[in-house]
Amino acid sequence: MVAVERIGLKQGTQTYIGADSKIGLVGARKGTDDRPPEIALFVKDDSERDLILRPGDTFLVGDQTWRLERVEEAGWDKLGAVFARIE
Repeated sequence: MVAVERIGLKQGTQTYIGADSKIGLVGARKGTDDRPPEIALFVKDDSERDLILRPGDTFLVGDQTWRLERVEEAGWDKLGAVFARIE
């Protein structure tokens, strides 16, 4: 699998993936010694759904497969997430 595109989102933001699909980062949590980082993601394509993802997890947006790459600091008390589209 080869990453062909990357997207970064801050908590509370969204972006379009194609004309009729979008993702939004609802929330994010840093990892601790006893649990990995985690995000809550909103996906709207043919349907609407909320997903809980950890780094390395994949999900579909329409006919595209995306992977959560990492959770990171995104400025003033906010976390962000980086996603990669994979083939």
